[in-house]
Amino acid sequence: MAFHDSTVWIKLGIVAILSWAAICGASVPPQIQAVKVRMFLQYSGELSPPLSGNEVLWNVVAGGGDVSQPTSAALVDVVVSGTVDKFDRKQLVELVVKSERTGRVLERRKGTLGLFGPSSETHVGFWLSSVGCEPLVITASIAGNSKVLTVPFRCGE
Repeated sequence: MAFHDSTVWIKLGIVAILSWAAICGASVPPQIQAVKVRMFLQYSGELSPPLSGNEVLWNVVAGGGDVSQPTSAALVDVVVSGTVDKFDRKQLVELVVKSERTGRVLERRKGTLGLFGPSSETHVGFWLSSVGCEPLVITASIAGNSKVLTVPFRCGE
């Protein structure tokens, strides 16, 4: 019972600190929460659901693998958390796309944060116009925080 009581007091303390920070207008530094990739489907012009990492991505440019239609472009959605209603144009998300095989940088871009919404999140989108055969390592970074996603594209007979 004593453990349960101390857990309740710890939780109440955390709530009090967070409430005080919100009242005082304290800012939470932006953090990368997720990097999601959605394929652009060439027959319909729609975006696929985010890749889960379990898909077979073999010959997707010809409609192969687990993507429902041929595809050679993708939207990278970087989910960033921060302070609700905060907007800071100086904070940039950097996206670096490398070849997993060679380590060569294929794309390097920066995107501006939008306003953080009620869920304390904003999304920064990056369009990759030529994907499908080269396995990629995608790194999104902001203020010393980063997330890495590997997308195992492959092509062949």
